[in-house]
Amino acid sequence: MKTLAVIDMGSNTLLVTVGRRLEDGEIRILLDEAEVTRLGQSLCDGGTLHPDAKHRALKALARFKELALAKGAEGILAAGTAAFRRASDGAAFAEEITTQLGFPVRILKGEEEAHYSFASAEHDFGAGRGSLGMIDIGGGSTEFVFGGKGPRFSLPIGTVKLTEKFVSEQPIPDSEWNGVLKEIHSLLKEKLSEVATRPEAWAAVAATPASLAALLLKLPVYDPAKIHGYRLTRRALEPLVEALRTSSMEVRRSMPGMHPDRAELLPIGGAILLEAMKFLDAQEILVSDHGLRYGILFEELTSS
Repeated sequence: MKTLAVIDMGSNTLLVTVGRRLEDGEIRILLDEAEVTRLGQSLCDGGTLHPDAKHRALKALARFKELALAKGAEGILAAGTAAFRRASDGAAFAEEITTQLGFPVRILKGEEEAHYSFASAEHDFGAGRGSLGMIDIGGGSTEFVFGGKGPRFSLPIGTVKLTEKFVSEQPIPDSEWNGVLKEIHSLLKEKLSEVATRPEAWAAVAATPASLAALLLKLPVYDPAKIHGYRLTRRALEPLVEALRTSSMEVRRSMPGMHPDRAELLPIGGAILLEAMKFLDAQEILVSDHGLRYGILFEELTSS
């Protein structure tokens, strides 16, 4: 198979990428699309997926299928992440997608999600950097990889999950914000404290770091070429996160570089990234516009 579509079904965003392996082995990206569907809407652990969220996801997936086939995709692979793992009907919804749309859905374990996101980051940034670590902030979970041979973790902190648990109004009051920070720090300390060896460099993948970079760059139109590889520093991130959480939704949506669909969750995503950088003593982090779908794509097309 030389042309493949991979769909990443996250708790907040669905993304599709179509890639083609050329005769010389190079992989050319033909399509890269994203749509916010909030699949993890109102989802608690062991609960069921919201009917409206499933409807939005199916509609987006049908559109993605049409786009992928138009680009010549010979196959479509879909990967479900935290929302599918947390929901009691996650497996049933995966089967429903396959029945309605005709492509397989694989529900990834947290460690598998971390593996593919890291594979993407290592492919793009690993050469010549010594050891590379990776952070992948999603709607329902956040993955950490401490280098190619290092430990991998999936923590139950995500932008949708923490926003729905702690945030009741905008701007976010101090009391609610402190609850968010306490939860993040507690889980980082509980899960990551015993990791002795730290990578020399870190990369952050997917929508949260990319959106934060777009704000810092004040991009009038989102430009992946300017985002991918951007060096995001703690010094720049800290005041941005505070500005996001103390702004109204109206002000936040009007910020240069802000995608309106990201405005509600981005303060929490920024908090997760900032607290992780503090905990890991990382002064800067490389931003990746890619993510686990690229990791799957690279592995599938290079092994076929």
